Amino acid sequence: MAADRDSPRAAPQGALKAAWLWAGGTAAAMVVGLTAEVSTDAARWFGMRGPRCPLGACVGELHCPGCGLVRSTSSALQGDFASAWQCHPGGLAVALLIPMTFLVHLDIIRRRDEMGLHRRLRSAGYVVFVAAVLLGWIARYLIRT
Repeated sequence: MAADRDSPRAAPQGALKAAWLWAGGTAAAMVVGLTAEVSTDAARWFGMRGPRCPLGACVGELHCPGCGLVRSTSSALQGDFASAWQCHPGGLAVALLIPMTFLVHLDIIRRRDEMGLHRRLRSAGYVVFVAAVLLGWIARYLIRT
């Protein structure tokens, strides 16, 4: 039974298109993160301020689980881990997930099929992302209060 989960299955055309989209999206996310000018209050691209968090504007930055995540992820991708931790501790994990997601989907494209390992890695990535955002939010709240 374990062999069934690990055996390759021919990826349908839609799955290959999805893998191309994921690979392209994560490559774009890496470029966006690497080109940002990050400060403690905002991320800027080519002099323009990045998006403001509508939930954070309504309830306050400490009460929003995702506030600071873009700044944190950009800082971590650029190697400024102290700033990344200060903006949102979960951004460090997200910065690791981006290239890993890119590589998983490149492997799906290379093999032209999706293996059980790919599905397990994607599922683990979703769990790590949600846990990083929520645990980072809690850590940020506890540190700043």
